[in-house]
Amino acid sequence: MQKTILSSAGSLSAFAAFEKYRPYFIGLTAVLLGAAFCFTYRKREVKCEDGSCKIADAGKWNKIGVWSATIIAALAVSYPYLAAKPSATANAAFAPKATVVLKVKGMTCAACASHIQIALSKVKGVHRTSVEYETGKGVVEYDPALVQPEALIKRVDETGYKAAIAHKNNGE
Repeated sequence: MQKTILSSAGSLSAFAAFEKYRPYFIGLTAVLLGAAFCFTYRKREVKCEDGSCKIADAGKWNKIGVWSATIIAALAVSYPYLAAKPSATANAAFAPKATVVLKVKGMTCAACASHIQIALSKVKGVHRTSVEYETGKGVVEYDPALVQPEALIKRVDETGYKAAIAHKNNGE
């Protein structure tokens, strides 16, 4: 079971190669959805023999399909921004805290930052994480008794990016 989960995660990470094309895929999706709406909501004339014409529109299921595809596409586009939530342990308020600022290289978009933030938040002893694509930095608040900055760097490196310590505060 563990092997299956790891191979699935590896397969999903293969999609990271397409991340640089994400704006083009979003644009193509918008164009295709626009065309779908045009074809669904346009009025079509049905030609008749006697000269009277009936104007028909798309059926109920066509409209439901277009709106469903639009909602799914909107969720997929907004996923990197909705998925990243700061991690907090139950006793984070009372645990010793230290902060490290990591300089992260290799990020190409906000989804990369979200991916790194989620990976760091899963490390035992990490209280909060914040990774910003724009600045190329990640701020990690952690318990120095449970985790060291080297382990955080290793975790970032495991996700396919490179990290180094930019600034460290031991909470003293």
